[in-house]
Amino acid sequence: MARIDWIESRLQNWARWKLTRGGGGLGYAGVSLVADANTGRDGYLSSVVPTNDIEASDTDDAVHRLPGELKATVLEWYTGKGPIWEKLSRLCCAERTLHARIERAHRLLADHFTAQQDRRTTERKRVEALRQGKS
Repeated sequence: MARIDWIESRLQNWARWKLTRGGGGLGYAGVSLVADANTGRDGYLSSVVPTNDIEASDTDDAVHRLPGELKATVLEWYTGKGPIWEKLSRLCCAERTLHARIERAHRLLADHFTAQQDRRTTERKRVEALRQGKS
């Protein structure tokens, strides 16, 4: 089994959104009033790629609906700090287990987003049919 490319991309965007909330808005760099190791010499934090807040929020909701061990694994893998061995230690699992959980989470998230899109399409068709009936 393999990871699903569009889910991986969506989770990467979600992780960036989750980790940078409160930073610079609209993809612009934020200004740090206190210099630290992450700021450049001019005091600006690095610029980030703009993220769709609605999609990221939907992804956040979907991640939080995953079963416990999958939710913890996704949160740790995409937003956790440190090298993989530290993540494995925090999750108390082997690397093979971590990857199997990520792949399972990808399948569940793909099913969720596909079903969500199907519901939206069905509702859109229903509303359009009602509107055409009134015209």
